[in-house]
Amino acid sequence: MAKGNTKFTARVNNSVEQLLHDTDLSLLSIRSRSLFTPVFRNGDYVWVKLMDSDGTLVGKRSVKPGEGADPAKEVELNIGVVIQSEDATSQSKSNPIGKATVGYADNGVWVDINADGRTRLDRVYVLMLLPSGAAPEHKKKFATARRNVENAADLTPDCLILEVPRGISSQKLYESIRSKIRPLFKGRGRPRTDFDFD
Repeated sequence: MAKGNTKFTARVNNSVEQLLHDTDLSLLSIRSRSLFTPVFRNGDYVWVKLMDSDGTLVGKRSVKPGEGADPAKEVELNIGVVIQSEDATSQSKSNPIGKATVGYADNGVWVDINADGRTRLDRVYVLMLLPSGAAPEHKKKFATARRNVENAADLTPDCLILEVPRGISSQKLYESIRSKIRPLFKGRGRPRTDFDFD
C-alpha cells in the first residue's frame, strides 16, 4: 500500500462494512473478500484464489416468470460487486485491466458466503474507486492511474469507475458507493451497465 493511502483504505473498509449492514440492499454475509475459481490441474479440479478485493458485495435478484414452464421454485441470481481501490496500484496497465476482467474466469468467480459456503456469482461487476486530489508531486502518477483505470473500464462493460475526493469521509464514501451500486441489486428491470451514474 502506498504511503499516505492508509487512511483512505480505512475509510473504504468502514464504508464496505456499512454497505454490508444496509437493510435496504439486503446483501449476503460473506466469510472473506477473497475471490476463487476452480482450475483443471494434474487431472483434477482444484481451487485457486483469483484475488483479494477491497470489498465484495453479494446480493440476490429473483428471476421472474418468462418463456417456458416456470421452475418449481423461484430462481435467484447471485449478483456480485467487487470493489477495488485504485491509486498507486494502477501505475501499470495490466493491474486494473486484470482486476476489471476478473468476471471472465472460465469456471466462474466464487465467494465464501456464510450461509451457503462457496458459491458461484452469476454476474460480476467491478467498481474501481479512484481517490482524486493527489499532492502536486503526485499529480503525474494520479493522471497515469486515472488513464489506466479508464482504459480498463472501456475494455470491460461490467467495470464501473467512481472518482471521489481523497479526503472523503467514511459516511460520504458509503453514500457515494451505495448510489453507484444500488441499481445493480435493486430497481426495475434487469441490472444494466449503461446507467448514467454521474
